[in-house]
Amino acid sequence: MGILSRIKNVILAETNEMLDKYEQSVHMVNHYLREFEQELAKGQKALANQLFIEKRQVAMIAEVEAVIEKRDRQAKLAVDQGEDHIARLALQEKLMQEKKLAAYTQQYEAIKEQTRTLEERIGQLLVQSEEFNHRRLLLASRINIASSMKQMSQAAVSFQTENVSKGFARAEEQVLRMEADIEAMAHFSSPVKRSAPQYVDPNLKDEIELALDELKQHRQ
Repeated sequence: MGILSRIKNVILAETNEMLDKYEQSVHMVNHYLREFEQELAKGQKALANQLFIEKRQVAMIAEVEAVIEKRDRQAKLAVDQGEDHIARLALQEKLMQEKKLAAYTQQYEAIKEQTRTLEERIGQLLVQSEEFNHRRLLLASRINIASSMKQMSQAAVSFQTENVSKGFARAEEQVLRMEADIEAMAHFSSPVKRSAPQYVDPNLKDEIELALDELKQHRQ
């Protein structure tokens, strides 16, 4: 077997090995993405339940406020009519409902904080999901390139002398791709980073703060 044929066989062998590694990586990535999407679905379900709890708490607060207003009217009417006993009973109920309102309001603030935390976490997961899917597409693109290279190599009957240097260059490129693939595999095998993304654009920070101040003044 000539030196050129041996070079061809070596390069083809490396290409096949590279494709096998790529396919294994894709299967691994797809598995990770499926698990990630399942966790994301759980998070979205938890957020829906949290929003329901928040809305229910708002309804309870509104109900108590309505009772307080009603008892206040009854107390005023009883006083106007000289019925102090009825006024006392109405005021007693009003005070009890006001204490309940304070407790409900405190609970509502805690619920809102839980909702905010959960929404931030869901936002992080969505950003990570988009990044992971983008990485998967890039990996699939690299597989297509490697597959095309393999077909081109197999279609060639023999190397010409002037193509030997090009063959070495392709082989070196394949080795670099294999090393990059190993690095990518190591990345996907590591725990997902939990750093929160920066949602506020620093370039818009002053405008945002100004708009927030104006909104607060308007609400006041």
